[in-house]
Amino acid sequence: MNLSKLFGLITPLVLLSLMGLIMILYGFVDMKQENNVLQFFFGIPLMAGALGLHWLVRRAVRYDTRYVWIIESIMVAFMWYAFNHS
Repeated sequence: MNLSKLFGLITPLVLLSLMGLIMILYGFVDMKQENNVLQFFFGIPLMAGALGLHWLVRRAVRYDTRYVWIIESIMVAFMWYAFNHS
């Protein structure tokens, strides 16, 4: 597996979807936690939305890894900025 294929698989939105998966799995590990339902409620849409956006971006730029990384980095940075200022 060369670096281009690796960077094509691991992109900013895929990493964001992994954060959603970690939220869901953490909800299963610690079932006695107070806000356990919120982890499922926010983890599933985060994971599904990030993977859906990743799929749309890849299709829109015709699987060009460089453009996928540029567009997804801008999108994730904007989401981070909006989350921090809400």
